[in-house]
Amino acid sequence: MGIVITGLLMGLSLIVAIGPQNALIIKLGMKKQAIVPVVLTCLISDIFLILGGTMGVGAIIDKAPTALTILSIAGAAYLLWFAFTCFRDARRMDTSTSSTVIEDQVPQSPAQGTSELHGSVAVATRTQTVACEQRTWVKPVLLILGMTWLNPTAYIDTVIMLGGMANQYGEEGRWLFTAGALIASAIWFPTIGWASVKCSKTLAKPRVWRWLNIAVGVIMVFLAFRLLMHL
Repeated sequence: MGIVITGLLMGLSLIVAIGPQNALIIKLGMKKQAIVPVVLTCLISDIFLILGGTMGVGAIIDKAPTALTILSIAGAAYLLWFAFTCFRDARRMDTSTSSTVIEDQVPQSPAQGTSELHGSVAVATRTQTVACEQRTWVKPVLLILGMTWLNPTAYIDTVIMLGGMANQYGEEGRWLFTAGALIASAIWFPTIGWASVKCSKTLAKPRVWRWLNIAVGVIMVFLAFRLLMHL
């Protein structure tokens, strides 16, 4: 039981810090956008990474510095692109808010045309809405996959570090340590996803959302340059 708790605490210490994954989960949670698929993607990715480290994949990665260098450059570019989108959204916040207010204040004209026309428009609108809802999870999931698998820190923390610590406990003990680390992921990701959705009404005001985008963008830039500094 002590080994499981050690793995749990070690796993939490590595994933609780605000990194690309957590920042993106918070942003998507506040928008209430595909948070369940995103959390599940994080969990499945962590399972593969942690199990890979326990099974010795970390030793292979540790002996391939060139691969990590290429991954660092790709990851830094991805983080900088995501930072750009955050700053862009923050800049557009005032414009989009103003246009929404103007649209809401435009008086609606009396019903025009026949009821048949209104019926066809309603059907077309519903069809378009359903089609959009079916695709809303694709982009967030692709974003979180990039944040996870293009981030060298994920390999260093979960595969190399956790894998190395797990294998110090021997053949049986390493799986107990791994179980603790997996429990940490199973606790953390749903918790941060739920908390970001729960706080969305309070925090998703235009001004707060603008500053959140700026904060996330700054974090992404910092992480990108930290990756490049270690090349």
